[in-house]
Amino acid sequence: MNNTILHEISKDDLKDILEDHSVWINTDEKEGKQANLAGYNLRGIVLLGENLKKANFKGAYLYGAYLKNSNFEKANLSDANLRGANLRWVNLQEANLSGSNLMRADLHESNLKETNLFGTNLKMSDGLTQSQIDQAQTNETTELPNILE
Repeated sequence: MNNTILHEISKDDLKDILEDHSVWINTDEKEGKQANLAGYNLRGIVLLGENLKKANFKGAYLYGAYLKNSNFEKANLSDANLRGANLRWVNLQEANLSGSNLMRADLHESNLKETNLFGTNLKMSDGLTQSQIDQAQTNETTELPNILE
């Protein structure tokens, strides 16, 4: 995380941001507001089945977050810390995860189609398959689990 100072957020403020984002998504971006949680400390947060399409989590601290069955399609998760996060059945299609840390994250059945994994640490991640990697955007800076190298 490069000694970045993280922003704190109350549960009520987070709830308001998520509600505004839901309105924004459901009205084709005409009402409500896009969720901007860039640089926030969201360690261990539970967002089960949330629609966070196009949300901004750049540099967010999501260590150990429980994000199962959520939608992060086209979301910005670049430079985020998702170490140990539960990303089972999460839609990450076309999301930007460049520079993120997904070490020990659970990626069983997650959708990585066209996901930017440049510079992403996937070492010791669980459930990651070659098929998922083949659908994602990777390069020589993508750190894969030993079994997939």
